[in-house]
Amino acid sequence: MKRIFIFLGKGGVGKTTISASLAFWLAEEGKDVFWFSVDPAHNIGDIVKKEKLSQKTKIYKNLWVQEIDIENFLKKYLEKNAKKMKQLYKQLQVTQMEKIFDIMKLSPGIEETAILYAIHEVIEKQEHDYIIIDTPPTGFTLRILALPQVNLKWLTALKEWRLKILDKRKIIADIRKEKTPEIKEDKILKELEMHLKLMQDMNELFKDKNTKFILILNQDKLSLKESERIKSKLKLLKFNLELVLINKAEIAEVEEKLFKESFPESKIVFLPFIKNRFQLEKEDFLELARYWVKEVI
Repeated sequence: MKRIFIFLGKGGVGKTTISASLAFWLAEEGKDVFWFSVDPAHNIGDIVKKEKLSQKTKIYKNLWVQEIDIENFLKKYLEKNAKKMKQLYKQLQVTQMEKIFDIMKLSPGIEETAILYAIHEVIEKQEHDYIIIDTPPTGFTLRILALPQVNLKWLTALKEWRLKILDKRKIIADIRKEKTPEIKEDKILKELEMHLKLMQDMNELFKDKNTKFILILNQDKLSLKESERIKSKLKLLKFNLELVLINKAEIAEVEEKLFKESFPESKIVFLPFIKNRFQLEKEDFLELARYWVKEVI
């Protein structure tokens, strides 16, 4: 059974550094680990001092890393779906409405959807026991996490409407004594069911007990306020916030008790401030991991 760790937090709080500490600690313990980033502003390469991580790369023992090329994935995602839609709705070409499909990349939420599909594709391909996901900053990630539940609702509605359309077509065809294809062979219905299945899979994955959400924040007011918003959103989505890590705790602006009051249902660990995060070595990550990993492993 795969165990998945998803790191959340606003930009600059140390998500990549802390996810690195877990990745190296697990690898040092002999675990089979895959650590990847879907943050368009990748930091894994800087952290581990490796370039060109767009392909899956082994960097230490049984630790593999990858920085997903989001821009390239988005391009392929749009091309693939535009091609499908043009095939399914050939009649639109008569009115030149097929041009709509060529500007889909401008649609709100399209990038978040592409990243969700990228996460699904990457996880489905991996046979590793432990998967670590480094995510984009707060707002972007929350929209990605909400997509399965939002999309399940409207995809279910679209499927119901498609079934009604097919049913009406069959009635008309029967009156005309014409033969119609089987409903289950309808290409549009198949496409809707495929997307429904993917959204169900991702929703179940996010809610699975083997998926751990770890929130990273700094000991300052802005970080605390934004993290409370993340907590509220996760609760609304019914995702369990496994652990809260207060990074750079020695640079204290907010009292510790306020964090404990804000996250009464989660484990909280205060981590020391580490200078020069882009000059850290394996031993530094292992030392950092000792402060917190046993809270989730």
